[in-house]
Amino acid sequence: MMTLLNGPNTPFGRLAWVTALQLGIEVENRVIDVYSAGFLDALNPLRQIPTLVLDGNHALFDSRVICTYFHSLRPEAEIIPMSDWAVQTRWSLAVGLMEASVARTMEMRRQASERNTPAVAKHDQRIPRVIAALEAQAEEICDGRARIDRLATAVVLEYIDFRGVIDWRDTAPRLARWLENETTRPSLMASRPYDVLPGAAGDRSTLRSQMLGSTSS
Repeated sequence: MMTLLNGPNTPFGRLAWVTALQLGIEVENRVIDVYSAGFLDALNPLRQIPTLVLDGNHALFDSRVICTYFHSLRPEAEIIPMSDWAVQTRWSLAVGLMEASVARTMEMRRQASERNTPAVAKHDQRIPRVIAALEAQAEEICDGRARIDRLATAVVLEYIDFRGVIDWRDTAPRLARWLENETTRPSLMASRPYDVLPGAAGDRSTLRSQMLGSTSS
């Protein structure tokens, strides 16, 4: 079985896991402490998660590559329309929002005296700007059918809520209404972020077993 090396709350890893669940692909989601995972260096020299281990010696990374690989195993689901460049661009936009939101979160964890204030200011400008761009495309995003740009948007908005990055709902009402329903999707419910050390999380095996084999949209 493939193994997805992941963290408890990374939006990049969550999107890869959501994609696998949505497609009904059999994969072990293994939460690790990336900072002490020396073994990861041989699989991914960047020592980053998510990393998908195909066998003992071969791995795929980053999240976009992993999601695309999962799609190649279930192309009939059409989660990633490879020739639809608007979808691909919205996916990139959502991933960029993940990057800015994670970077801001990490920066704000520093002592105030060590914080890169200009970097925080840049993120504080970029994050609402991207959300506004996604809101402007809500007609394409706010649909009930699973697709990579929609899944990525839901994942990053939930991460922003999880970390308290920004209050965004008043400026993006269509996305806010859509997210209320979208978060009840089983693949998203099964992968919700949590803030505990690896091995201390609750057992999600029951919900995982219900998801595997399901390709419902």
